[in-house]
Amino acid sequence: MPDNADVGEWKRIVPDENELPGVVIFAVIFAAFAVLFAGMVLVAPGKVVGWWGMSSAIALCAGMACFLWRAGRTGVHFGPRGVLVHPATRAAEVVPWDEFVRFEVRPERAAGVAPRGAVVHVVRTTGDPVATPLKQSIDADWNRTFYFFEVVLSEVEFADALARLNAWAVAYTSRE
Repeated sequence: MPDNADVGEWKRIVPDENELPGVVIFAVIFAAFAVLFAGMVLVAPGKVVGWWGMSSAIALCAGMACFLWRAGRTGVHFGPRGVLVHPATRAAEVVPWDEFVRFEVRPERAAGVAPRGAVVHVVRTTGDPVATPLKQSIDADWNRTFYFFEVVLSEVEFADALARLNAWAVAYTSRE
């Protein structure tokens, strides 16, 4: 298992690798606007009326493109080195196969709020759980909605995702 792993070694299991989240399309649109605004500055710098506004527009579009691109990669990925938990707002974390025990569902906890819904966790040999961005929907209106920070699945899809993750885990750990 190589230590210098690149993104190409990871296979996204949930959400399905073949699903192109809508946020990726918006990331491309924001990136195009950032390039357009930067091109306007480079081609005709004398015609830029407000440098502050133009530089702010470029920064905003580039920042949104980066954030949305990252949100589009949110999910749980498998690879030769282990399980990659890729949330949108925190650094991605790899749980090596030799530390992996199982996937487990736990109630969603938020400070000062009663538990609503459930979250898939990766359980390590140390007992420390790693929360994934996979959440069970708490309302029918939320089913199959991809939010910027998490993947919200209906009850049936959530159970299917958990079964799929555990099946892939068995396949990966049996190859070791």
